[in-house]
Amino acid sequence: MLTVMKRSIAILACVVALAGCNSRIPNKVSSDEYEIYSEWVNAHFSKRAPSNLYISTRTFVFDPVSRTDACKSTEMVEKAGAPSSLIKQLHALGEAEYPLDVDSPNSQLRIAWKYEASDHWQLLSEENLPFQFVGFSRVAFNRAHTEALFAVTDICGGLCGWGDAVHARKESGTWVFENGGCDWEY
Repeated sequence: MLTVMKRSIAILACVVALAGCNSRIPNKVSSDEYEIYSEWVNAHFSKRAPSNLYISTRTFVFDPVSRTDACKSTEMVEKAGAPSSLIKQLHALGEAEYPLDVDSPNSQLRIAWKYEASDHWQLLSEENLPFQFVGFSRVAFNRAHTEALFAVTDICGGLCGWGDAVHARKESGTWVFENGGCDWEY
């Protein structure tokens, strides 16, 4: 009886431990995130090469739970196919922004076009017009790293801009990007 009870307690402890083991976004931008950023930029500009491409040197905050713009609620993101577990990971980050290594020789960002790093699009001068300034949020992945949710902004020359939640799935080793349920314009 005591052995059965110990075994039951051990099984219950394992179940409780596994139930609390949600994937978490690490405190540093991972190589998987750089991979998805690279593939998104290469896919986004595949039909038209960007002139004067700038990549933000830090992530921006994207919390689909507390957005007050086009996302309005997590329901929009979930309707677009993003699992609630990915939404919760992004929400758990809070207001944190993270540095991106986009301009060192060891950068893991692999983009087909020449680009420069910039802290903010407003720091770019009018001499650089037209330009594309791209920024990313952190990326939430499922456990298998075959599904992801993140957000991107693309500011074009300071005259226009937009942002979008991106839901991605890895198919045959390549990321396929879909609208993540909300987008916004500047």
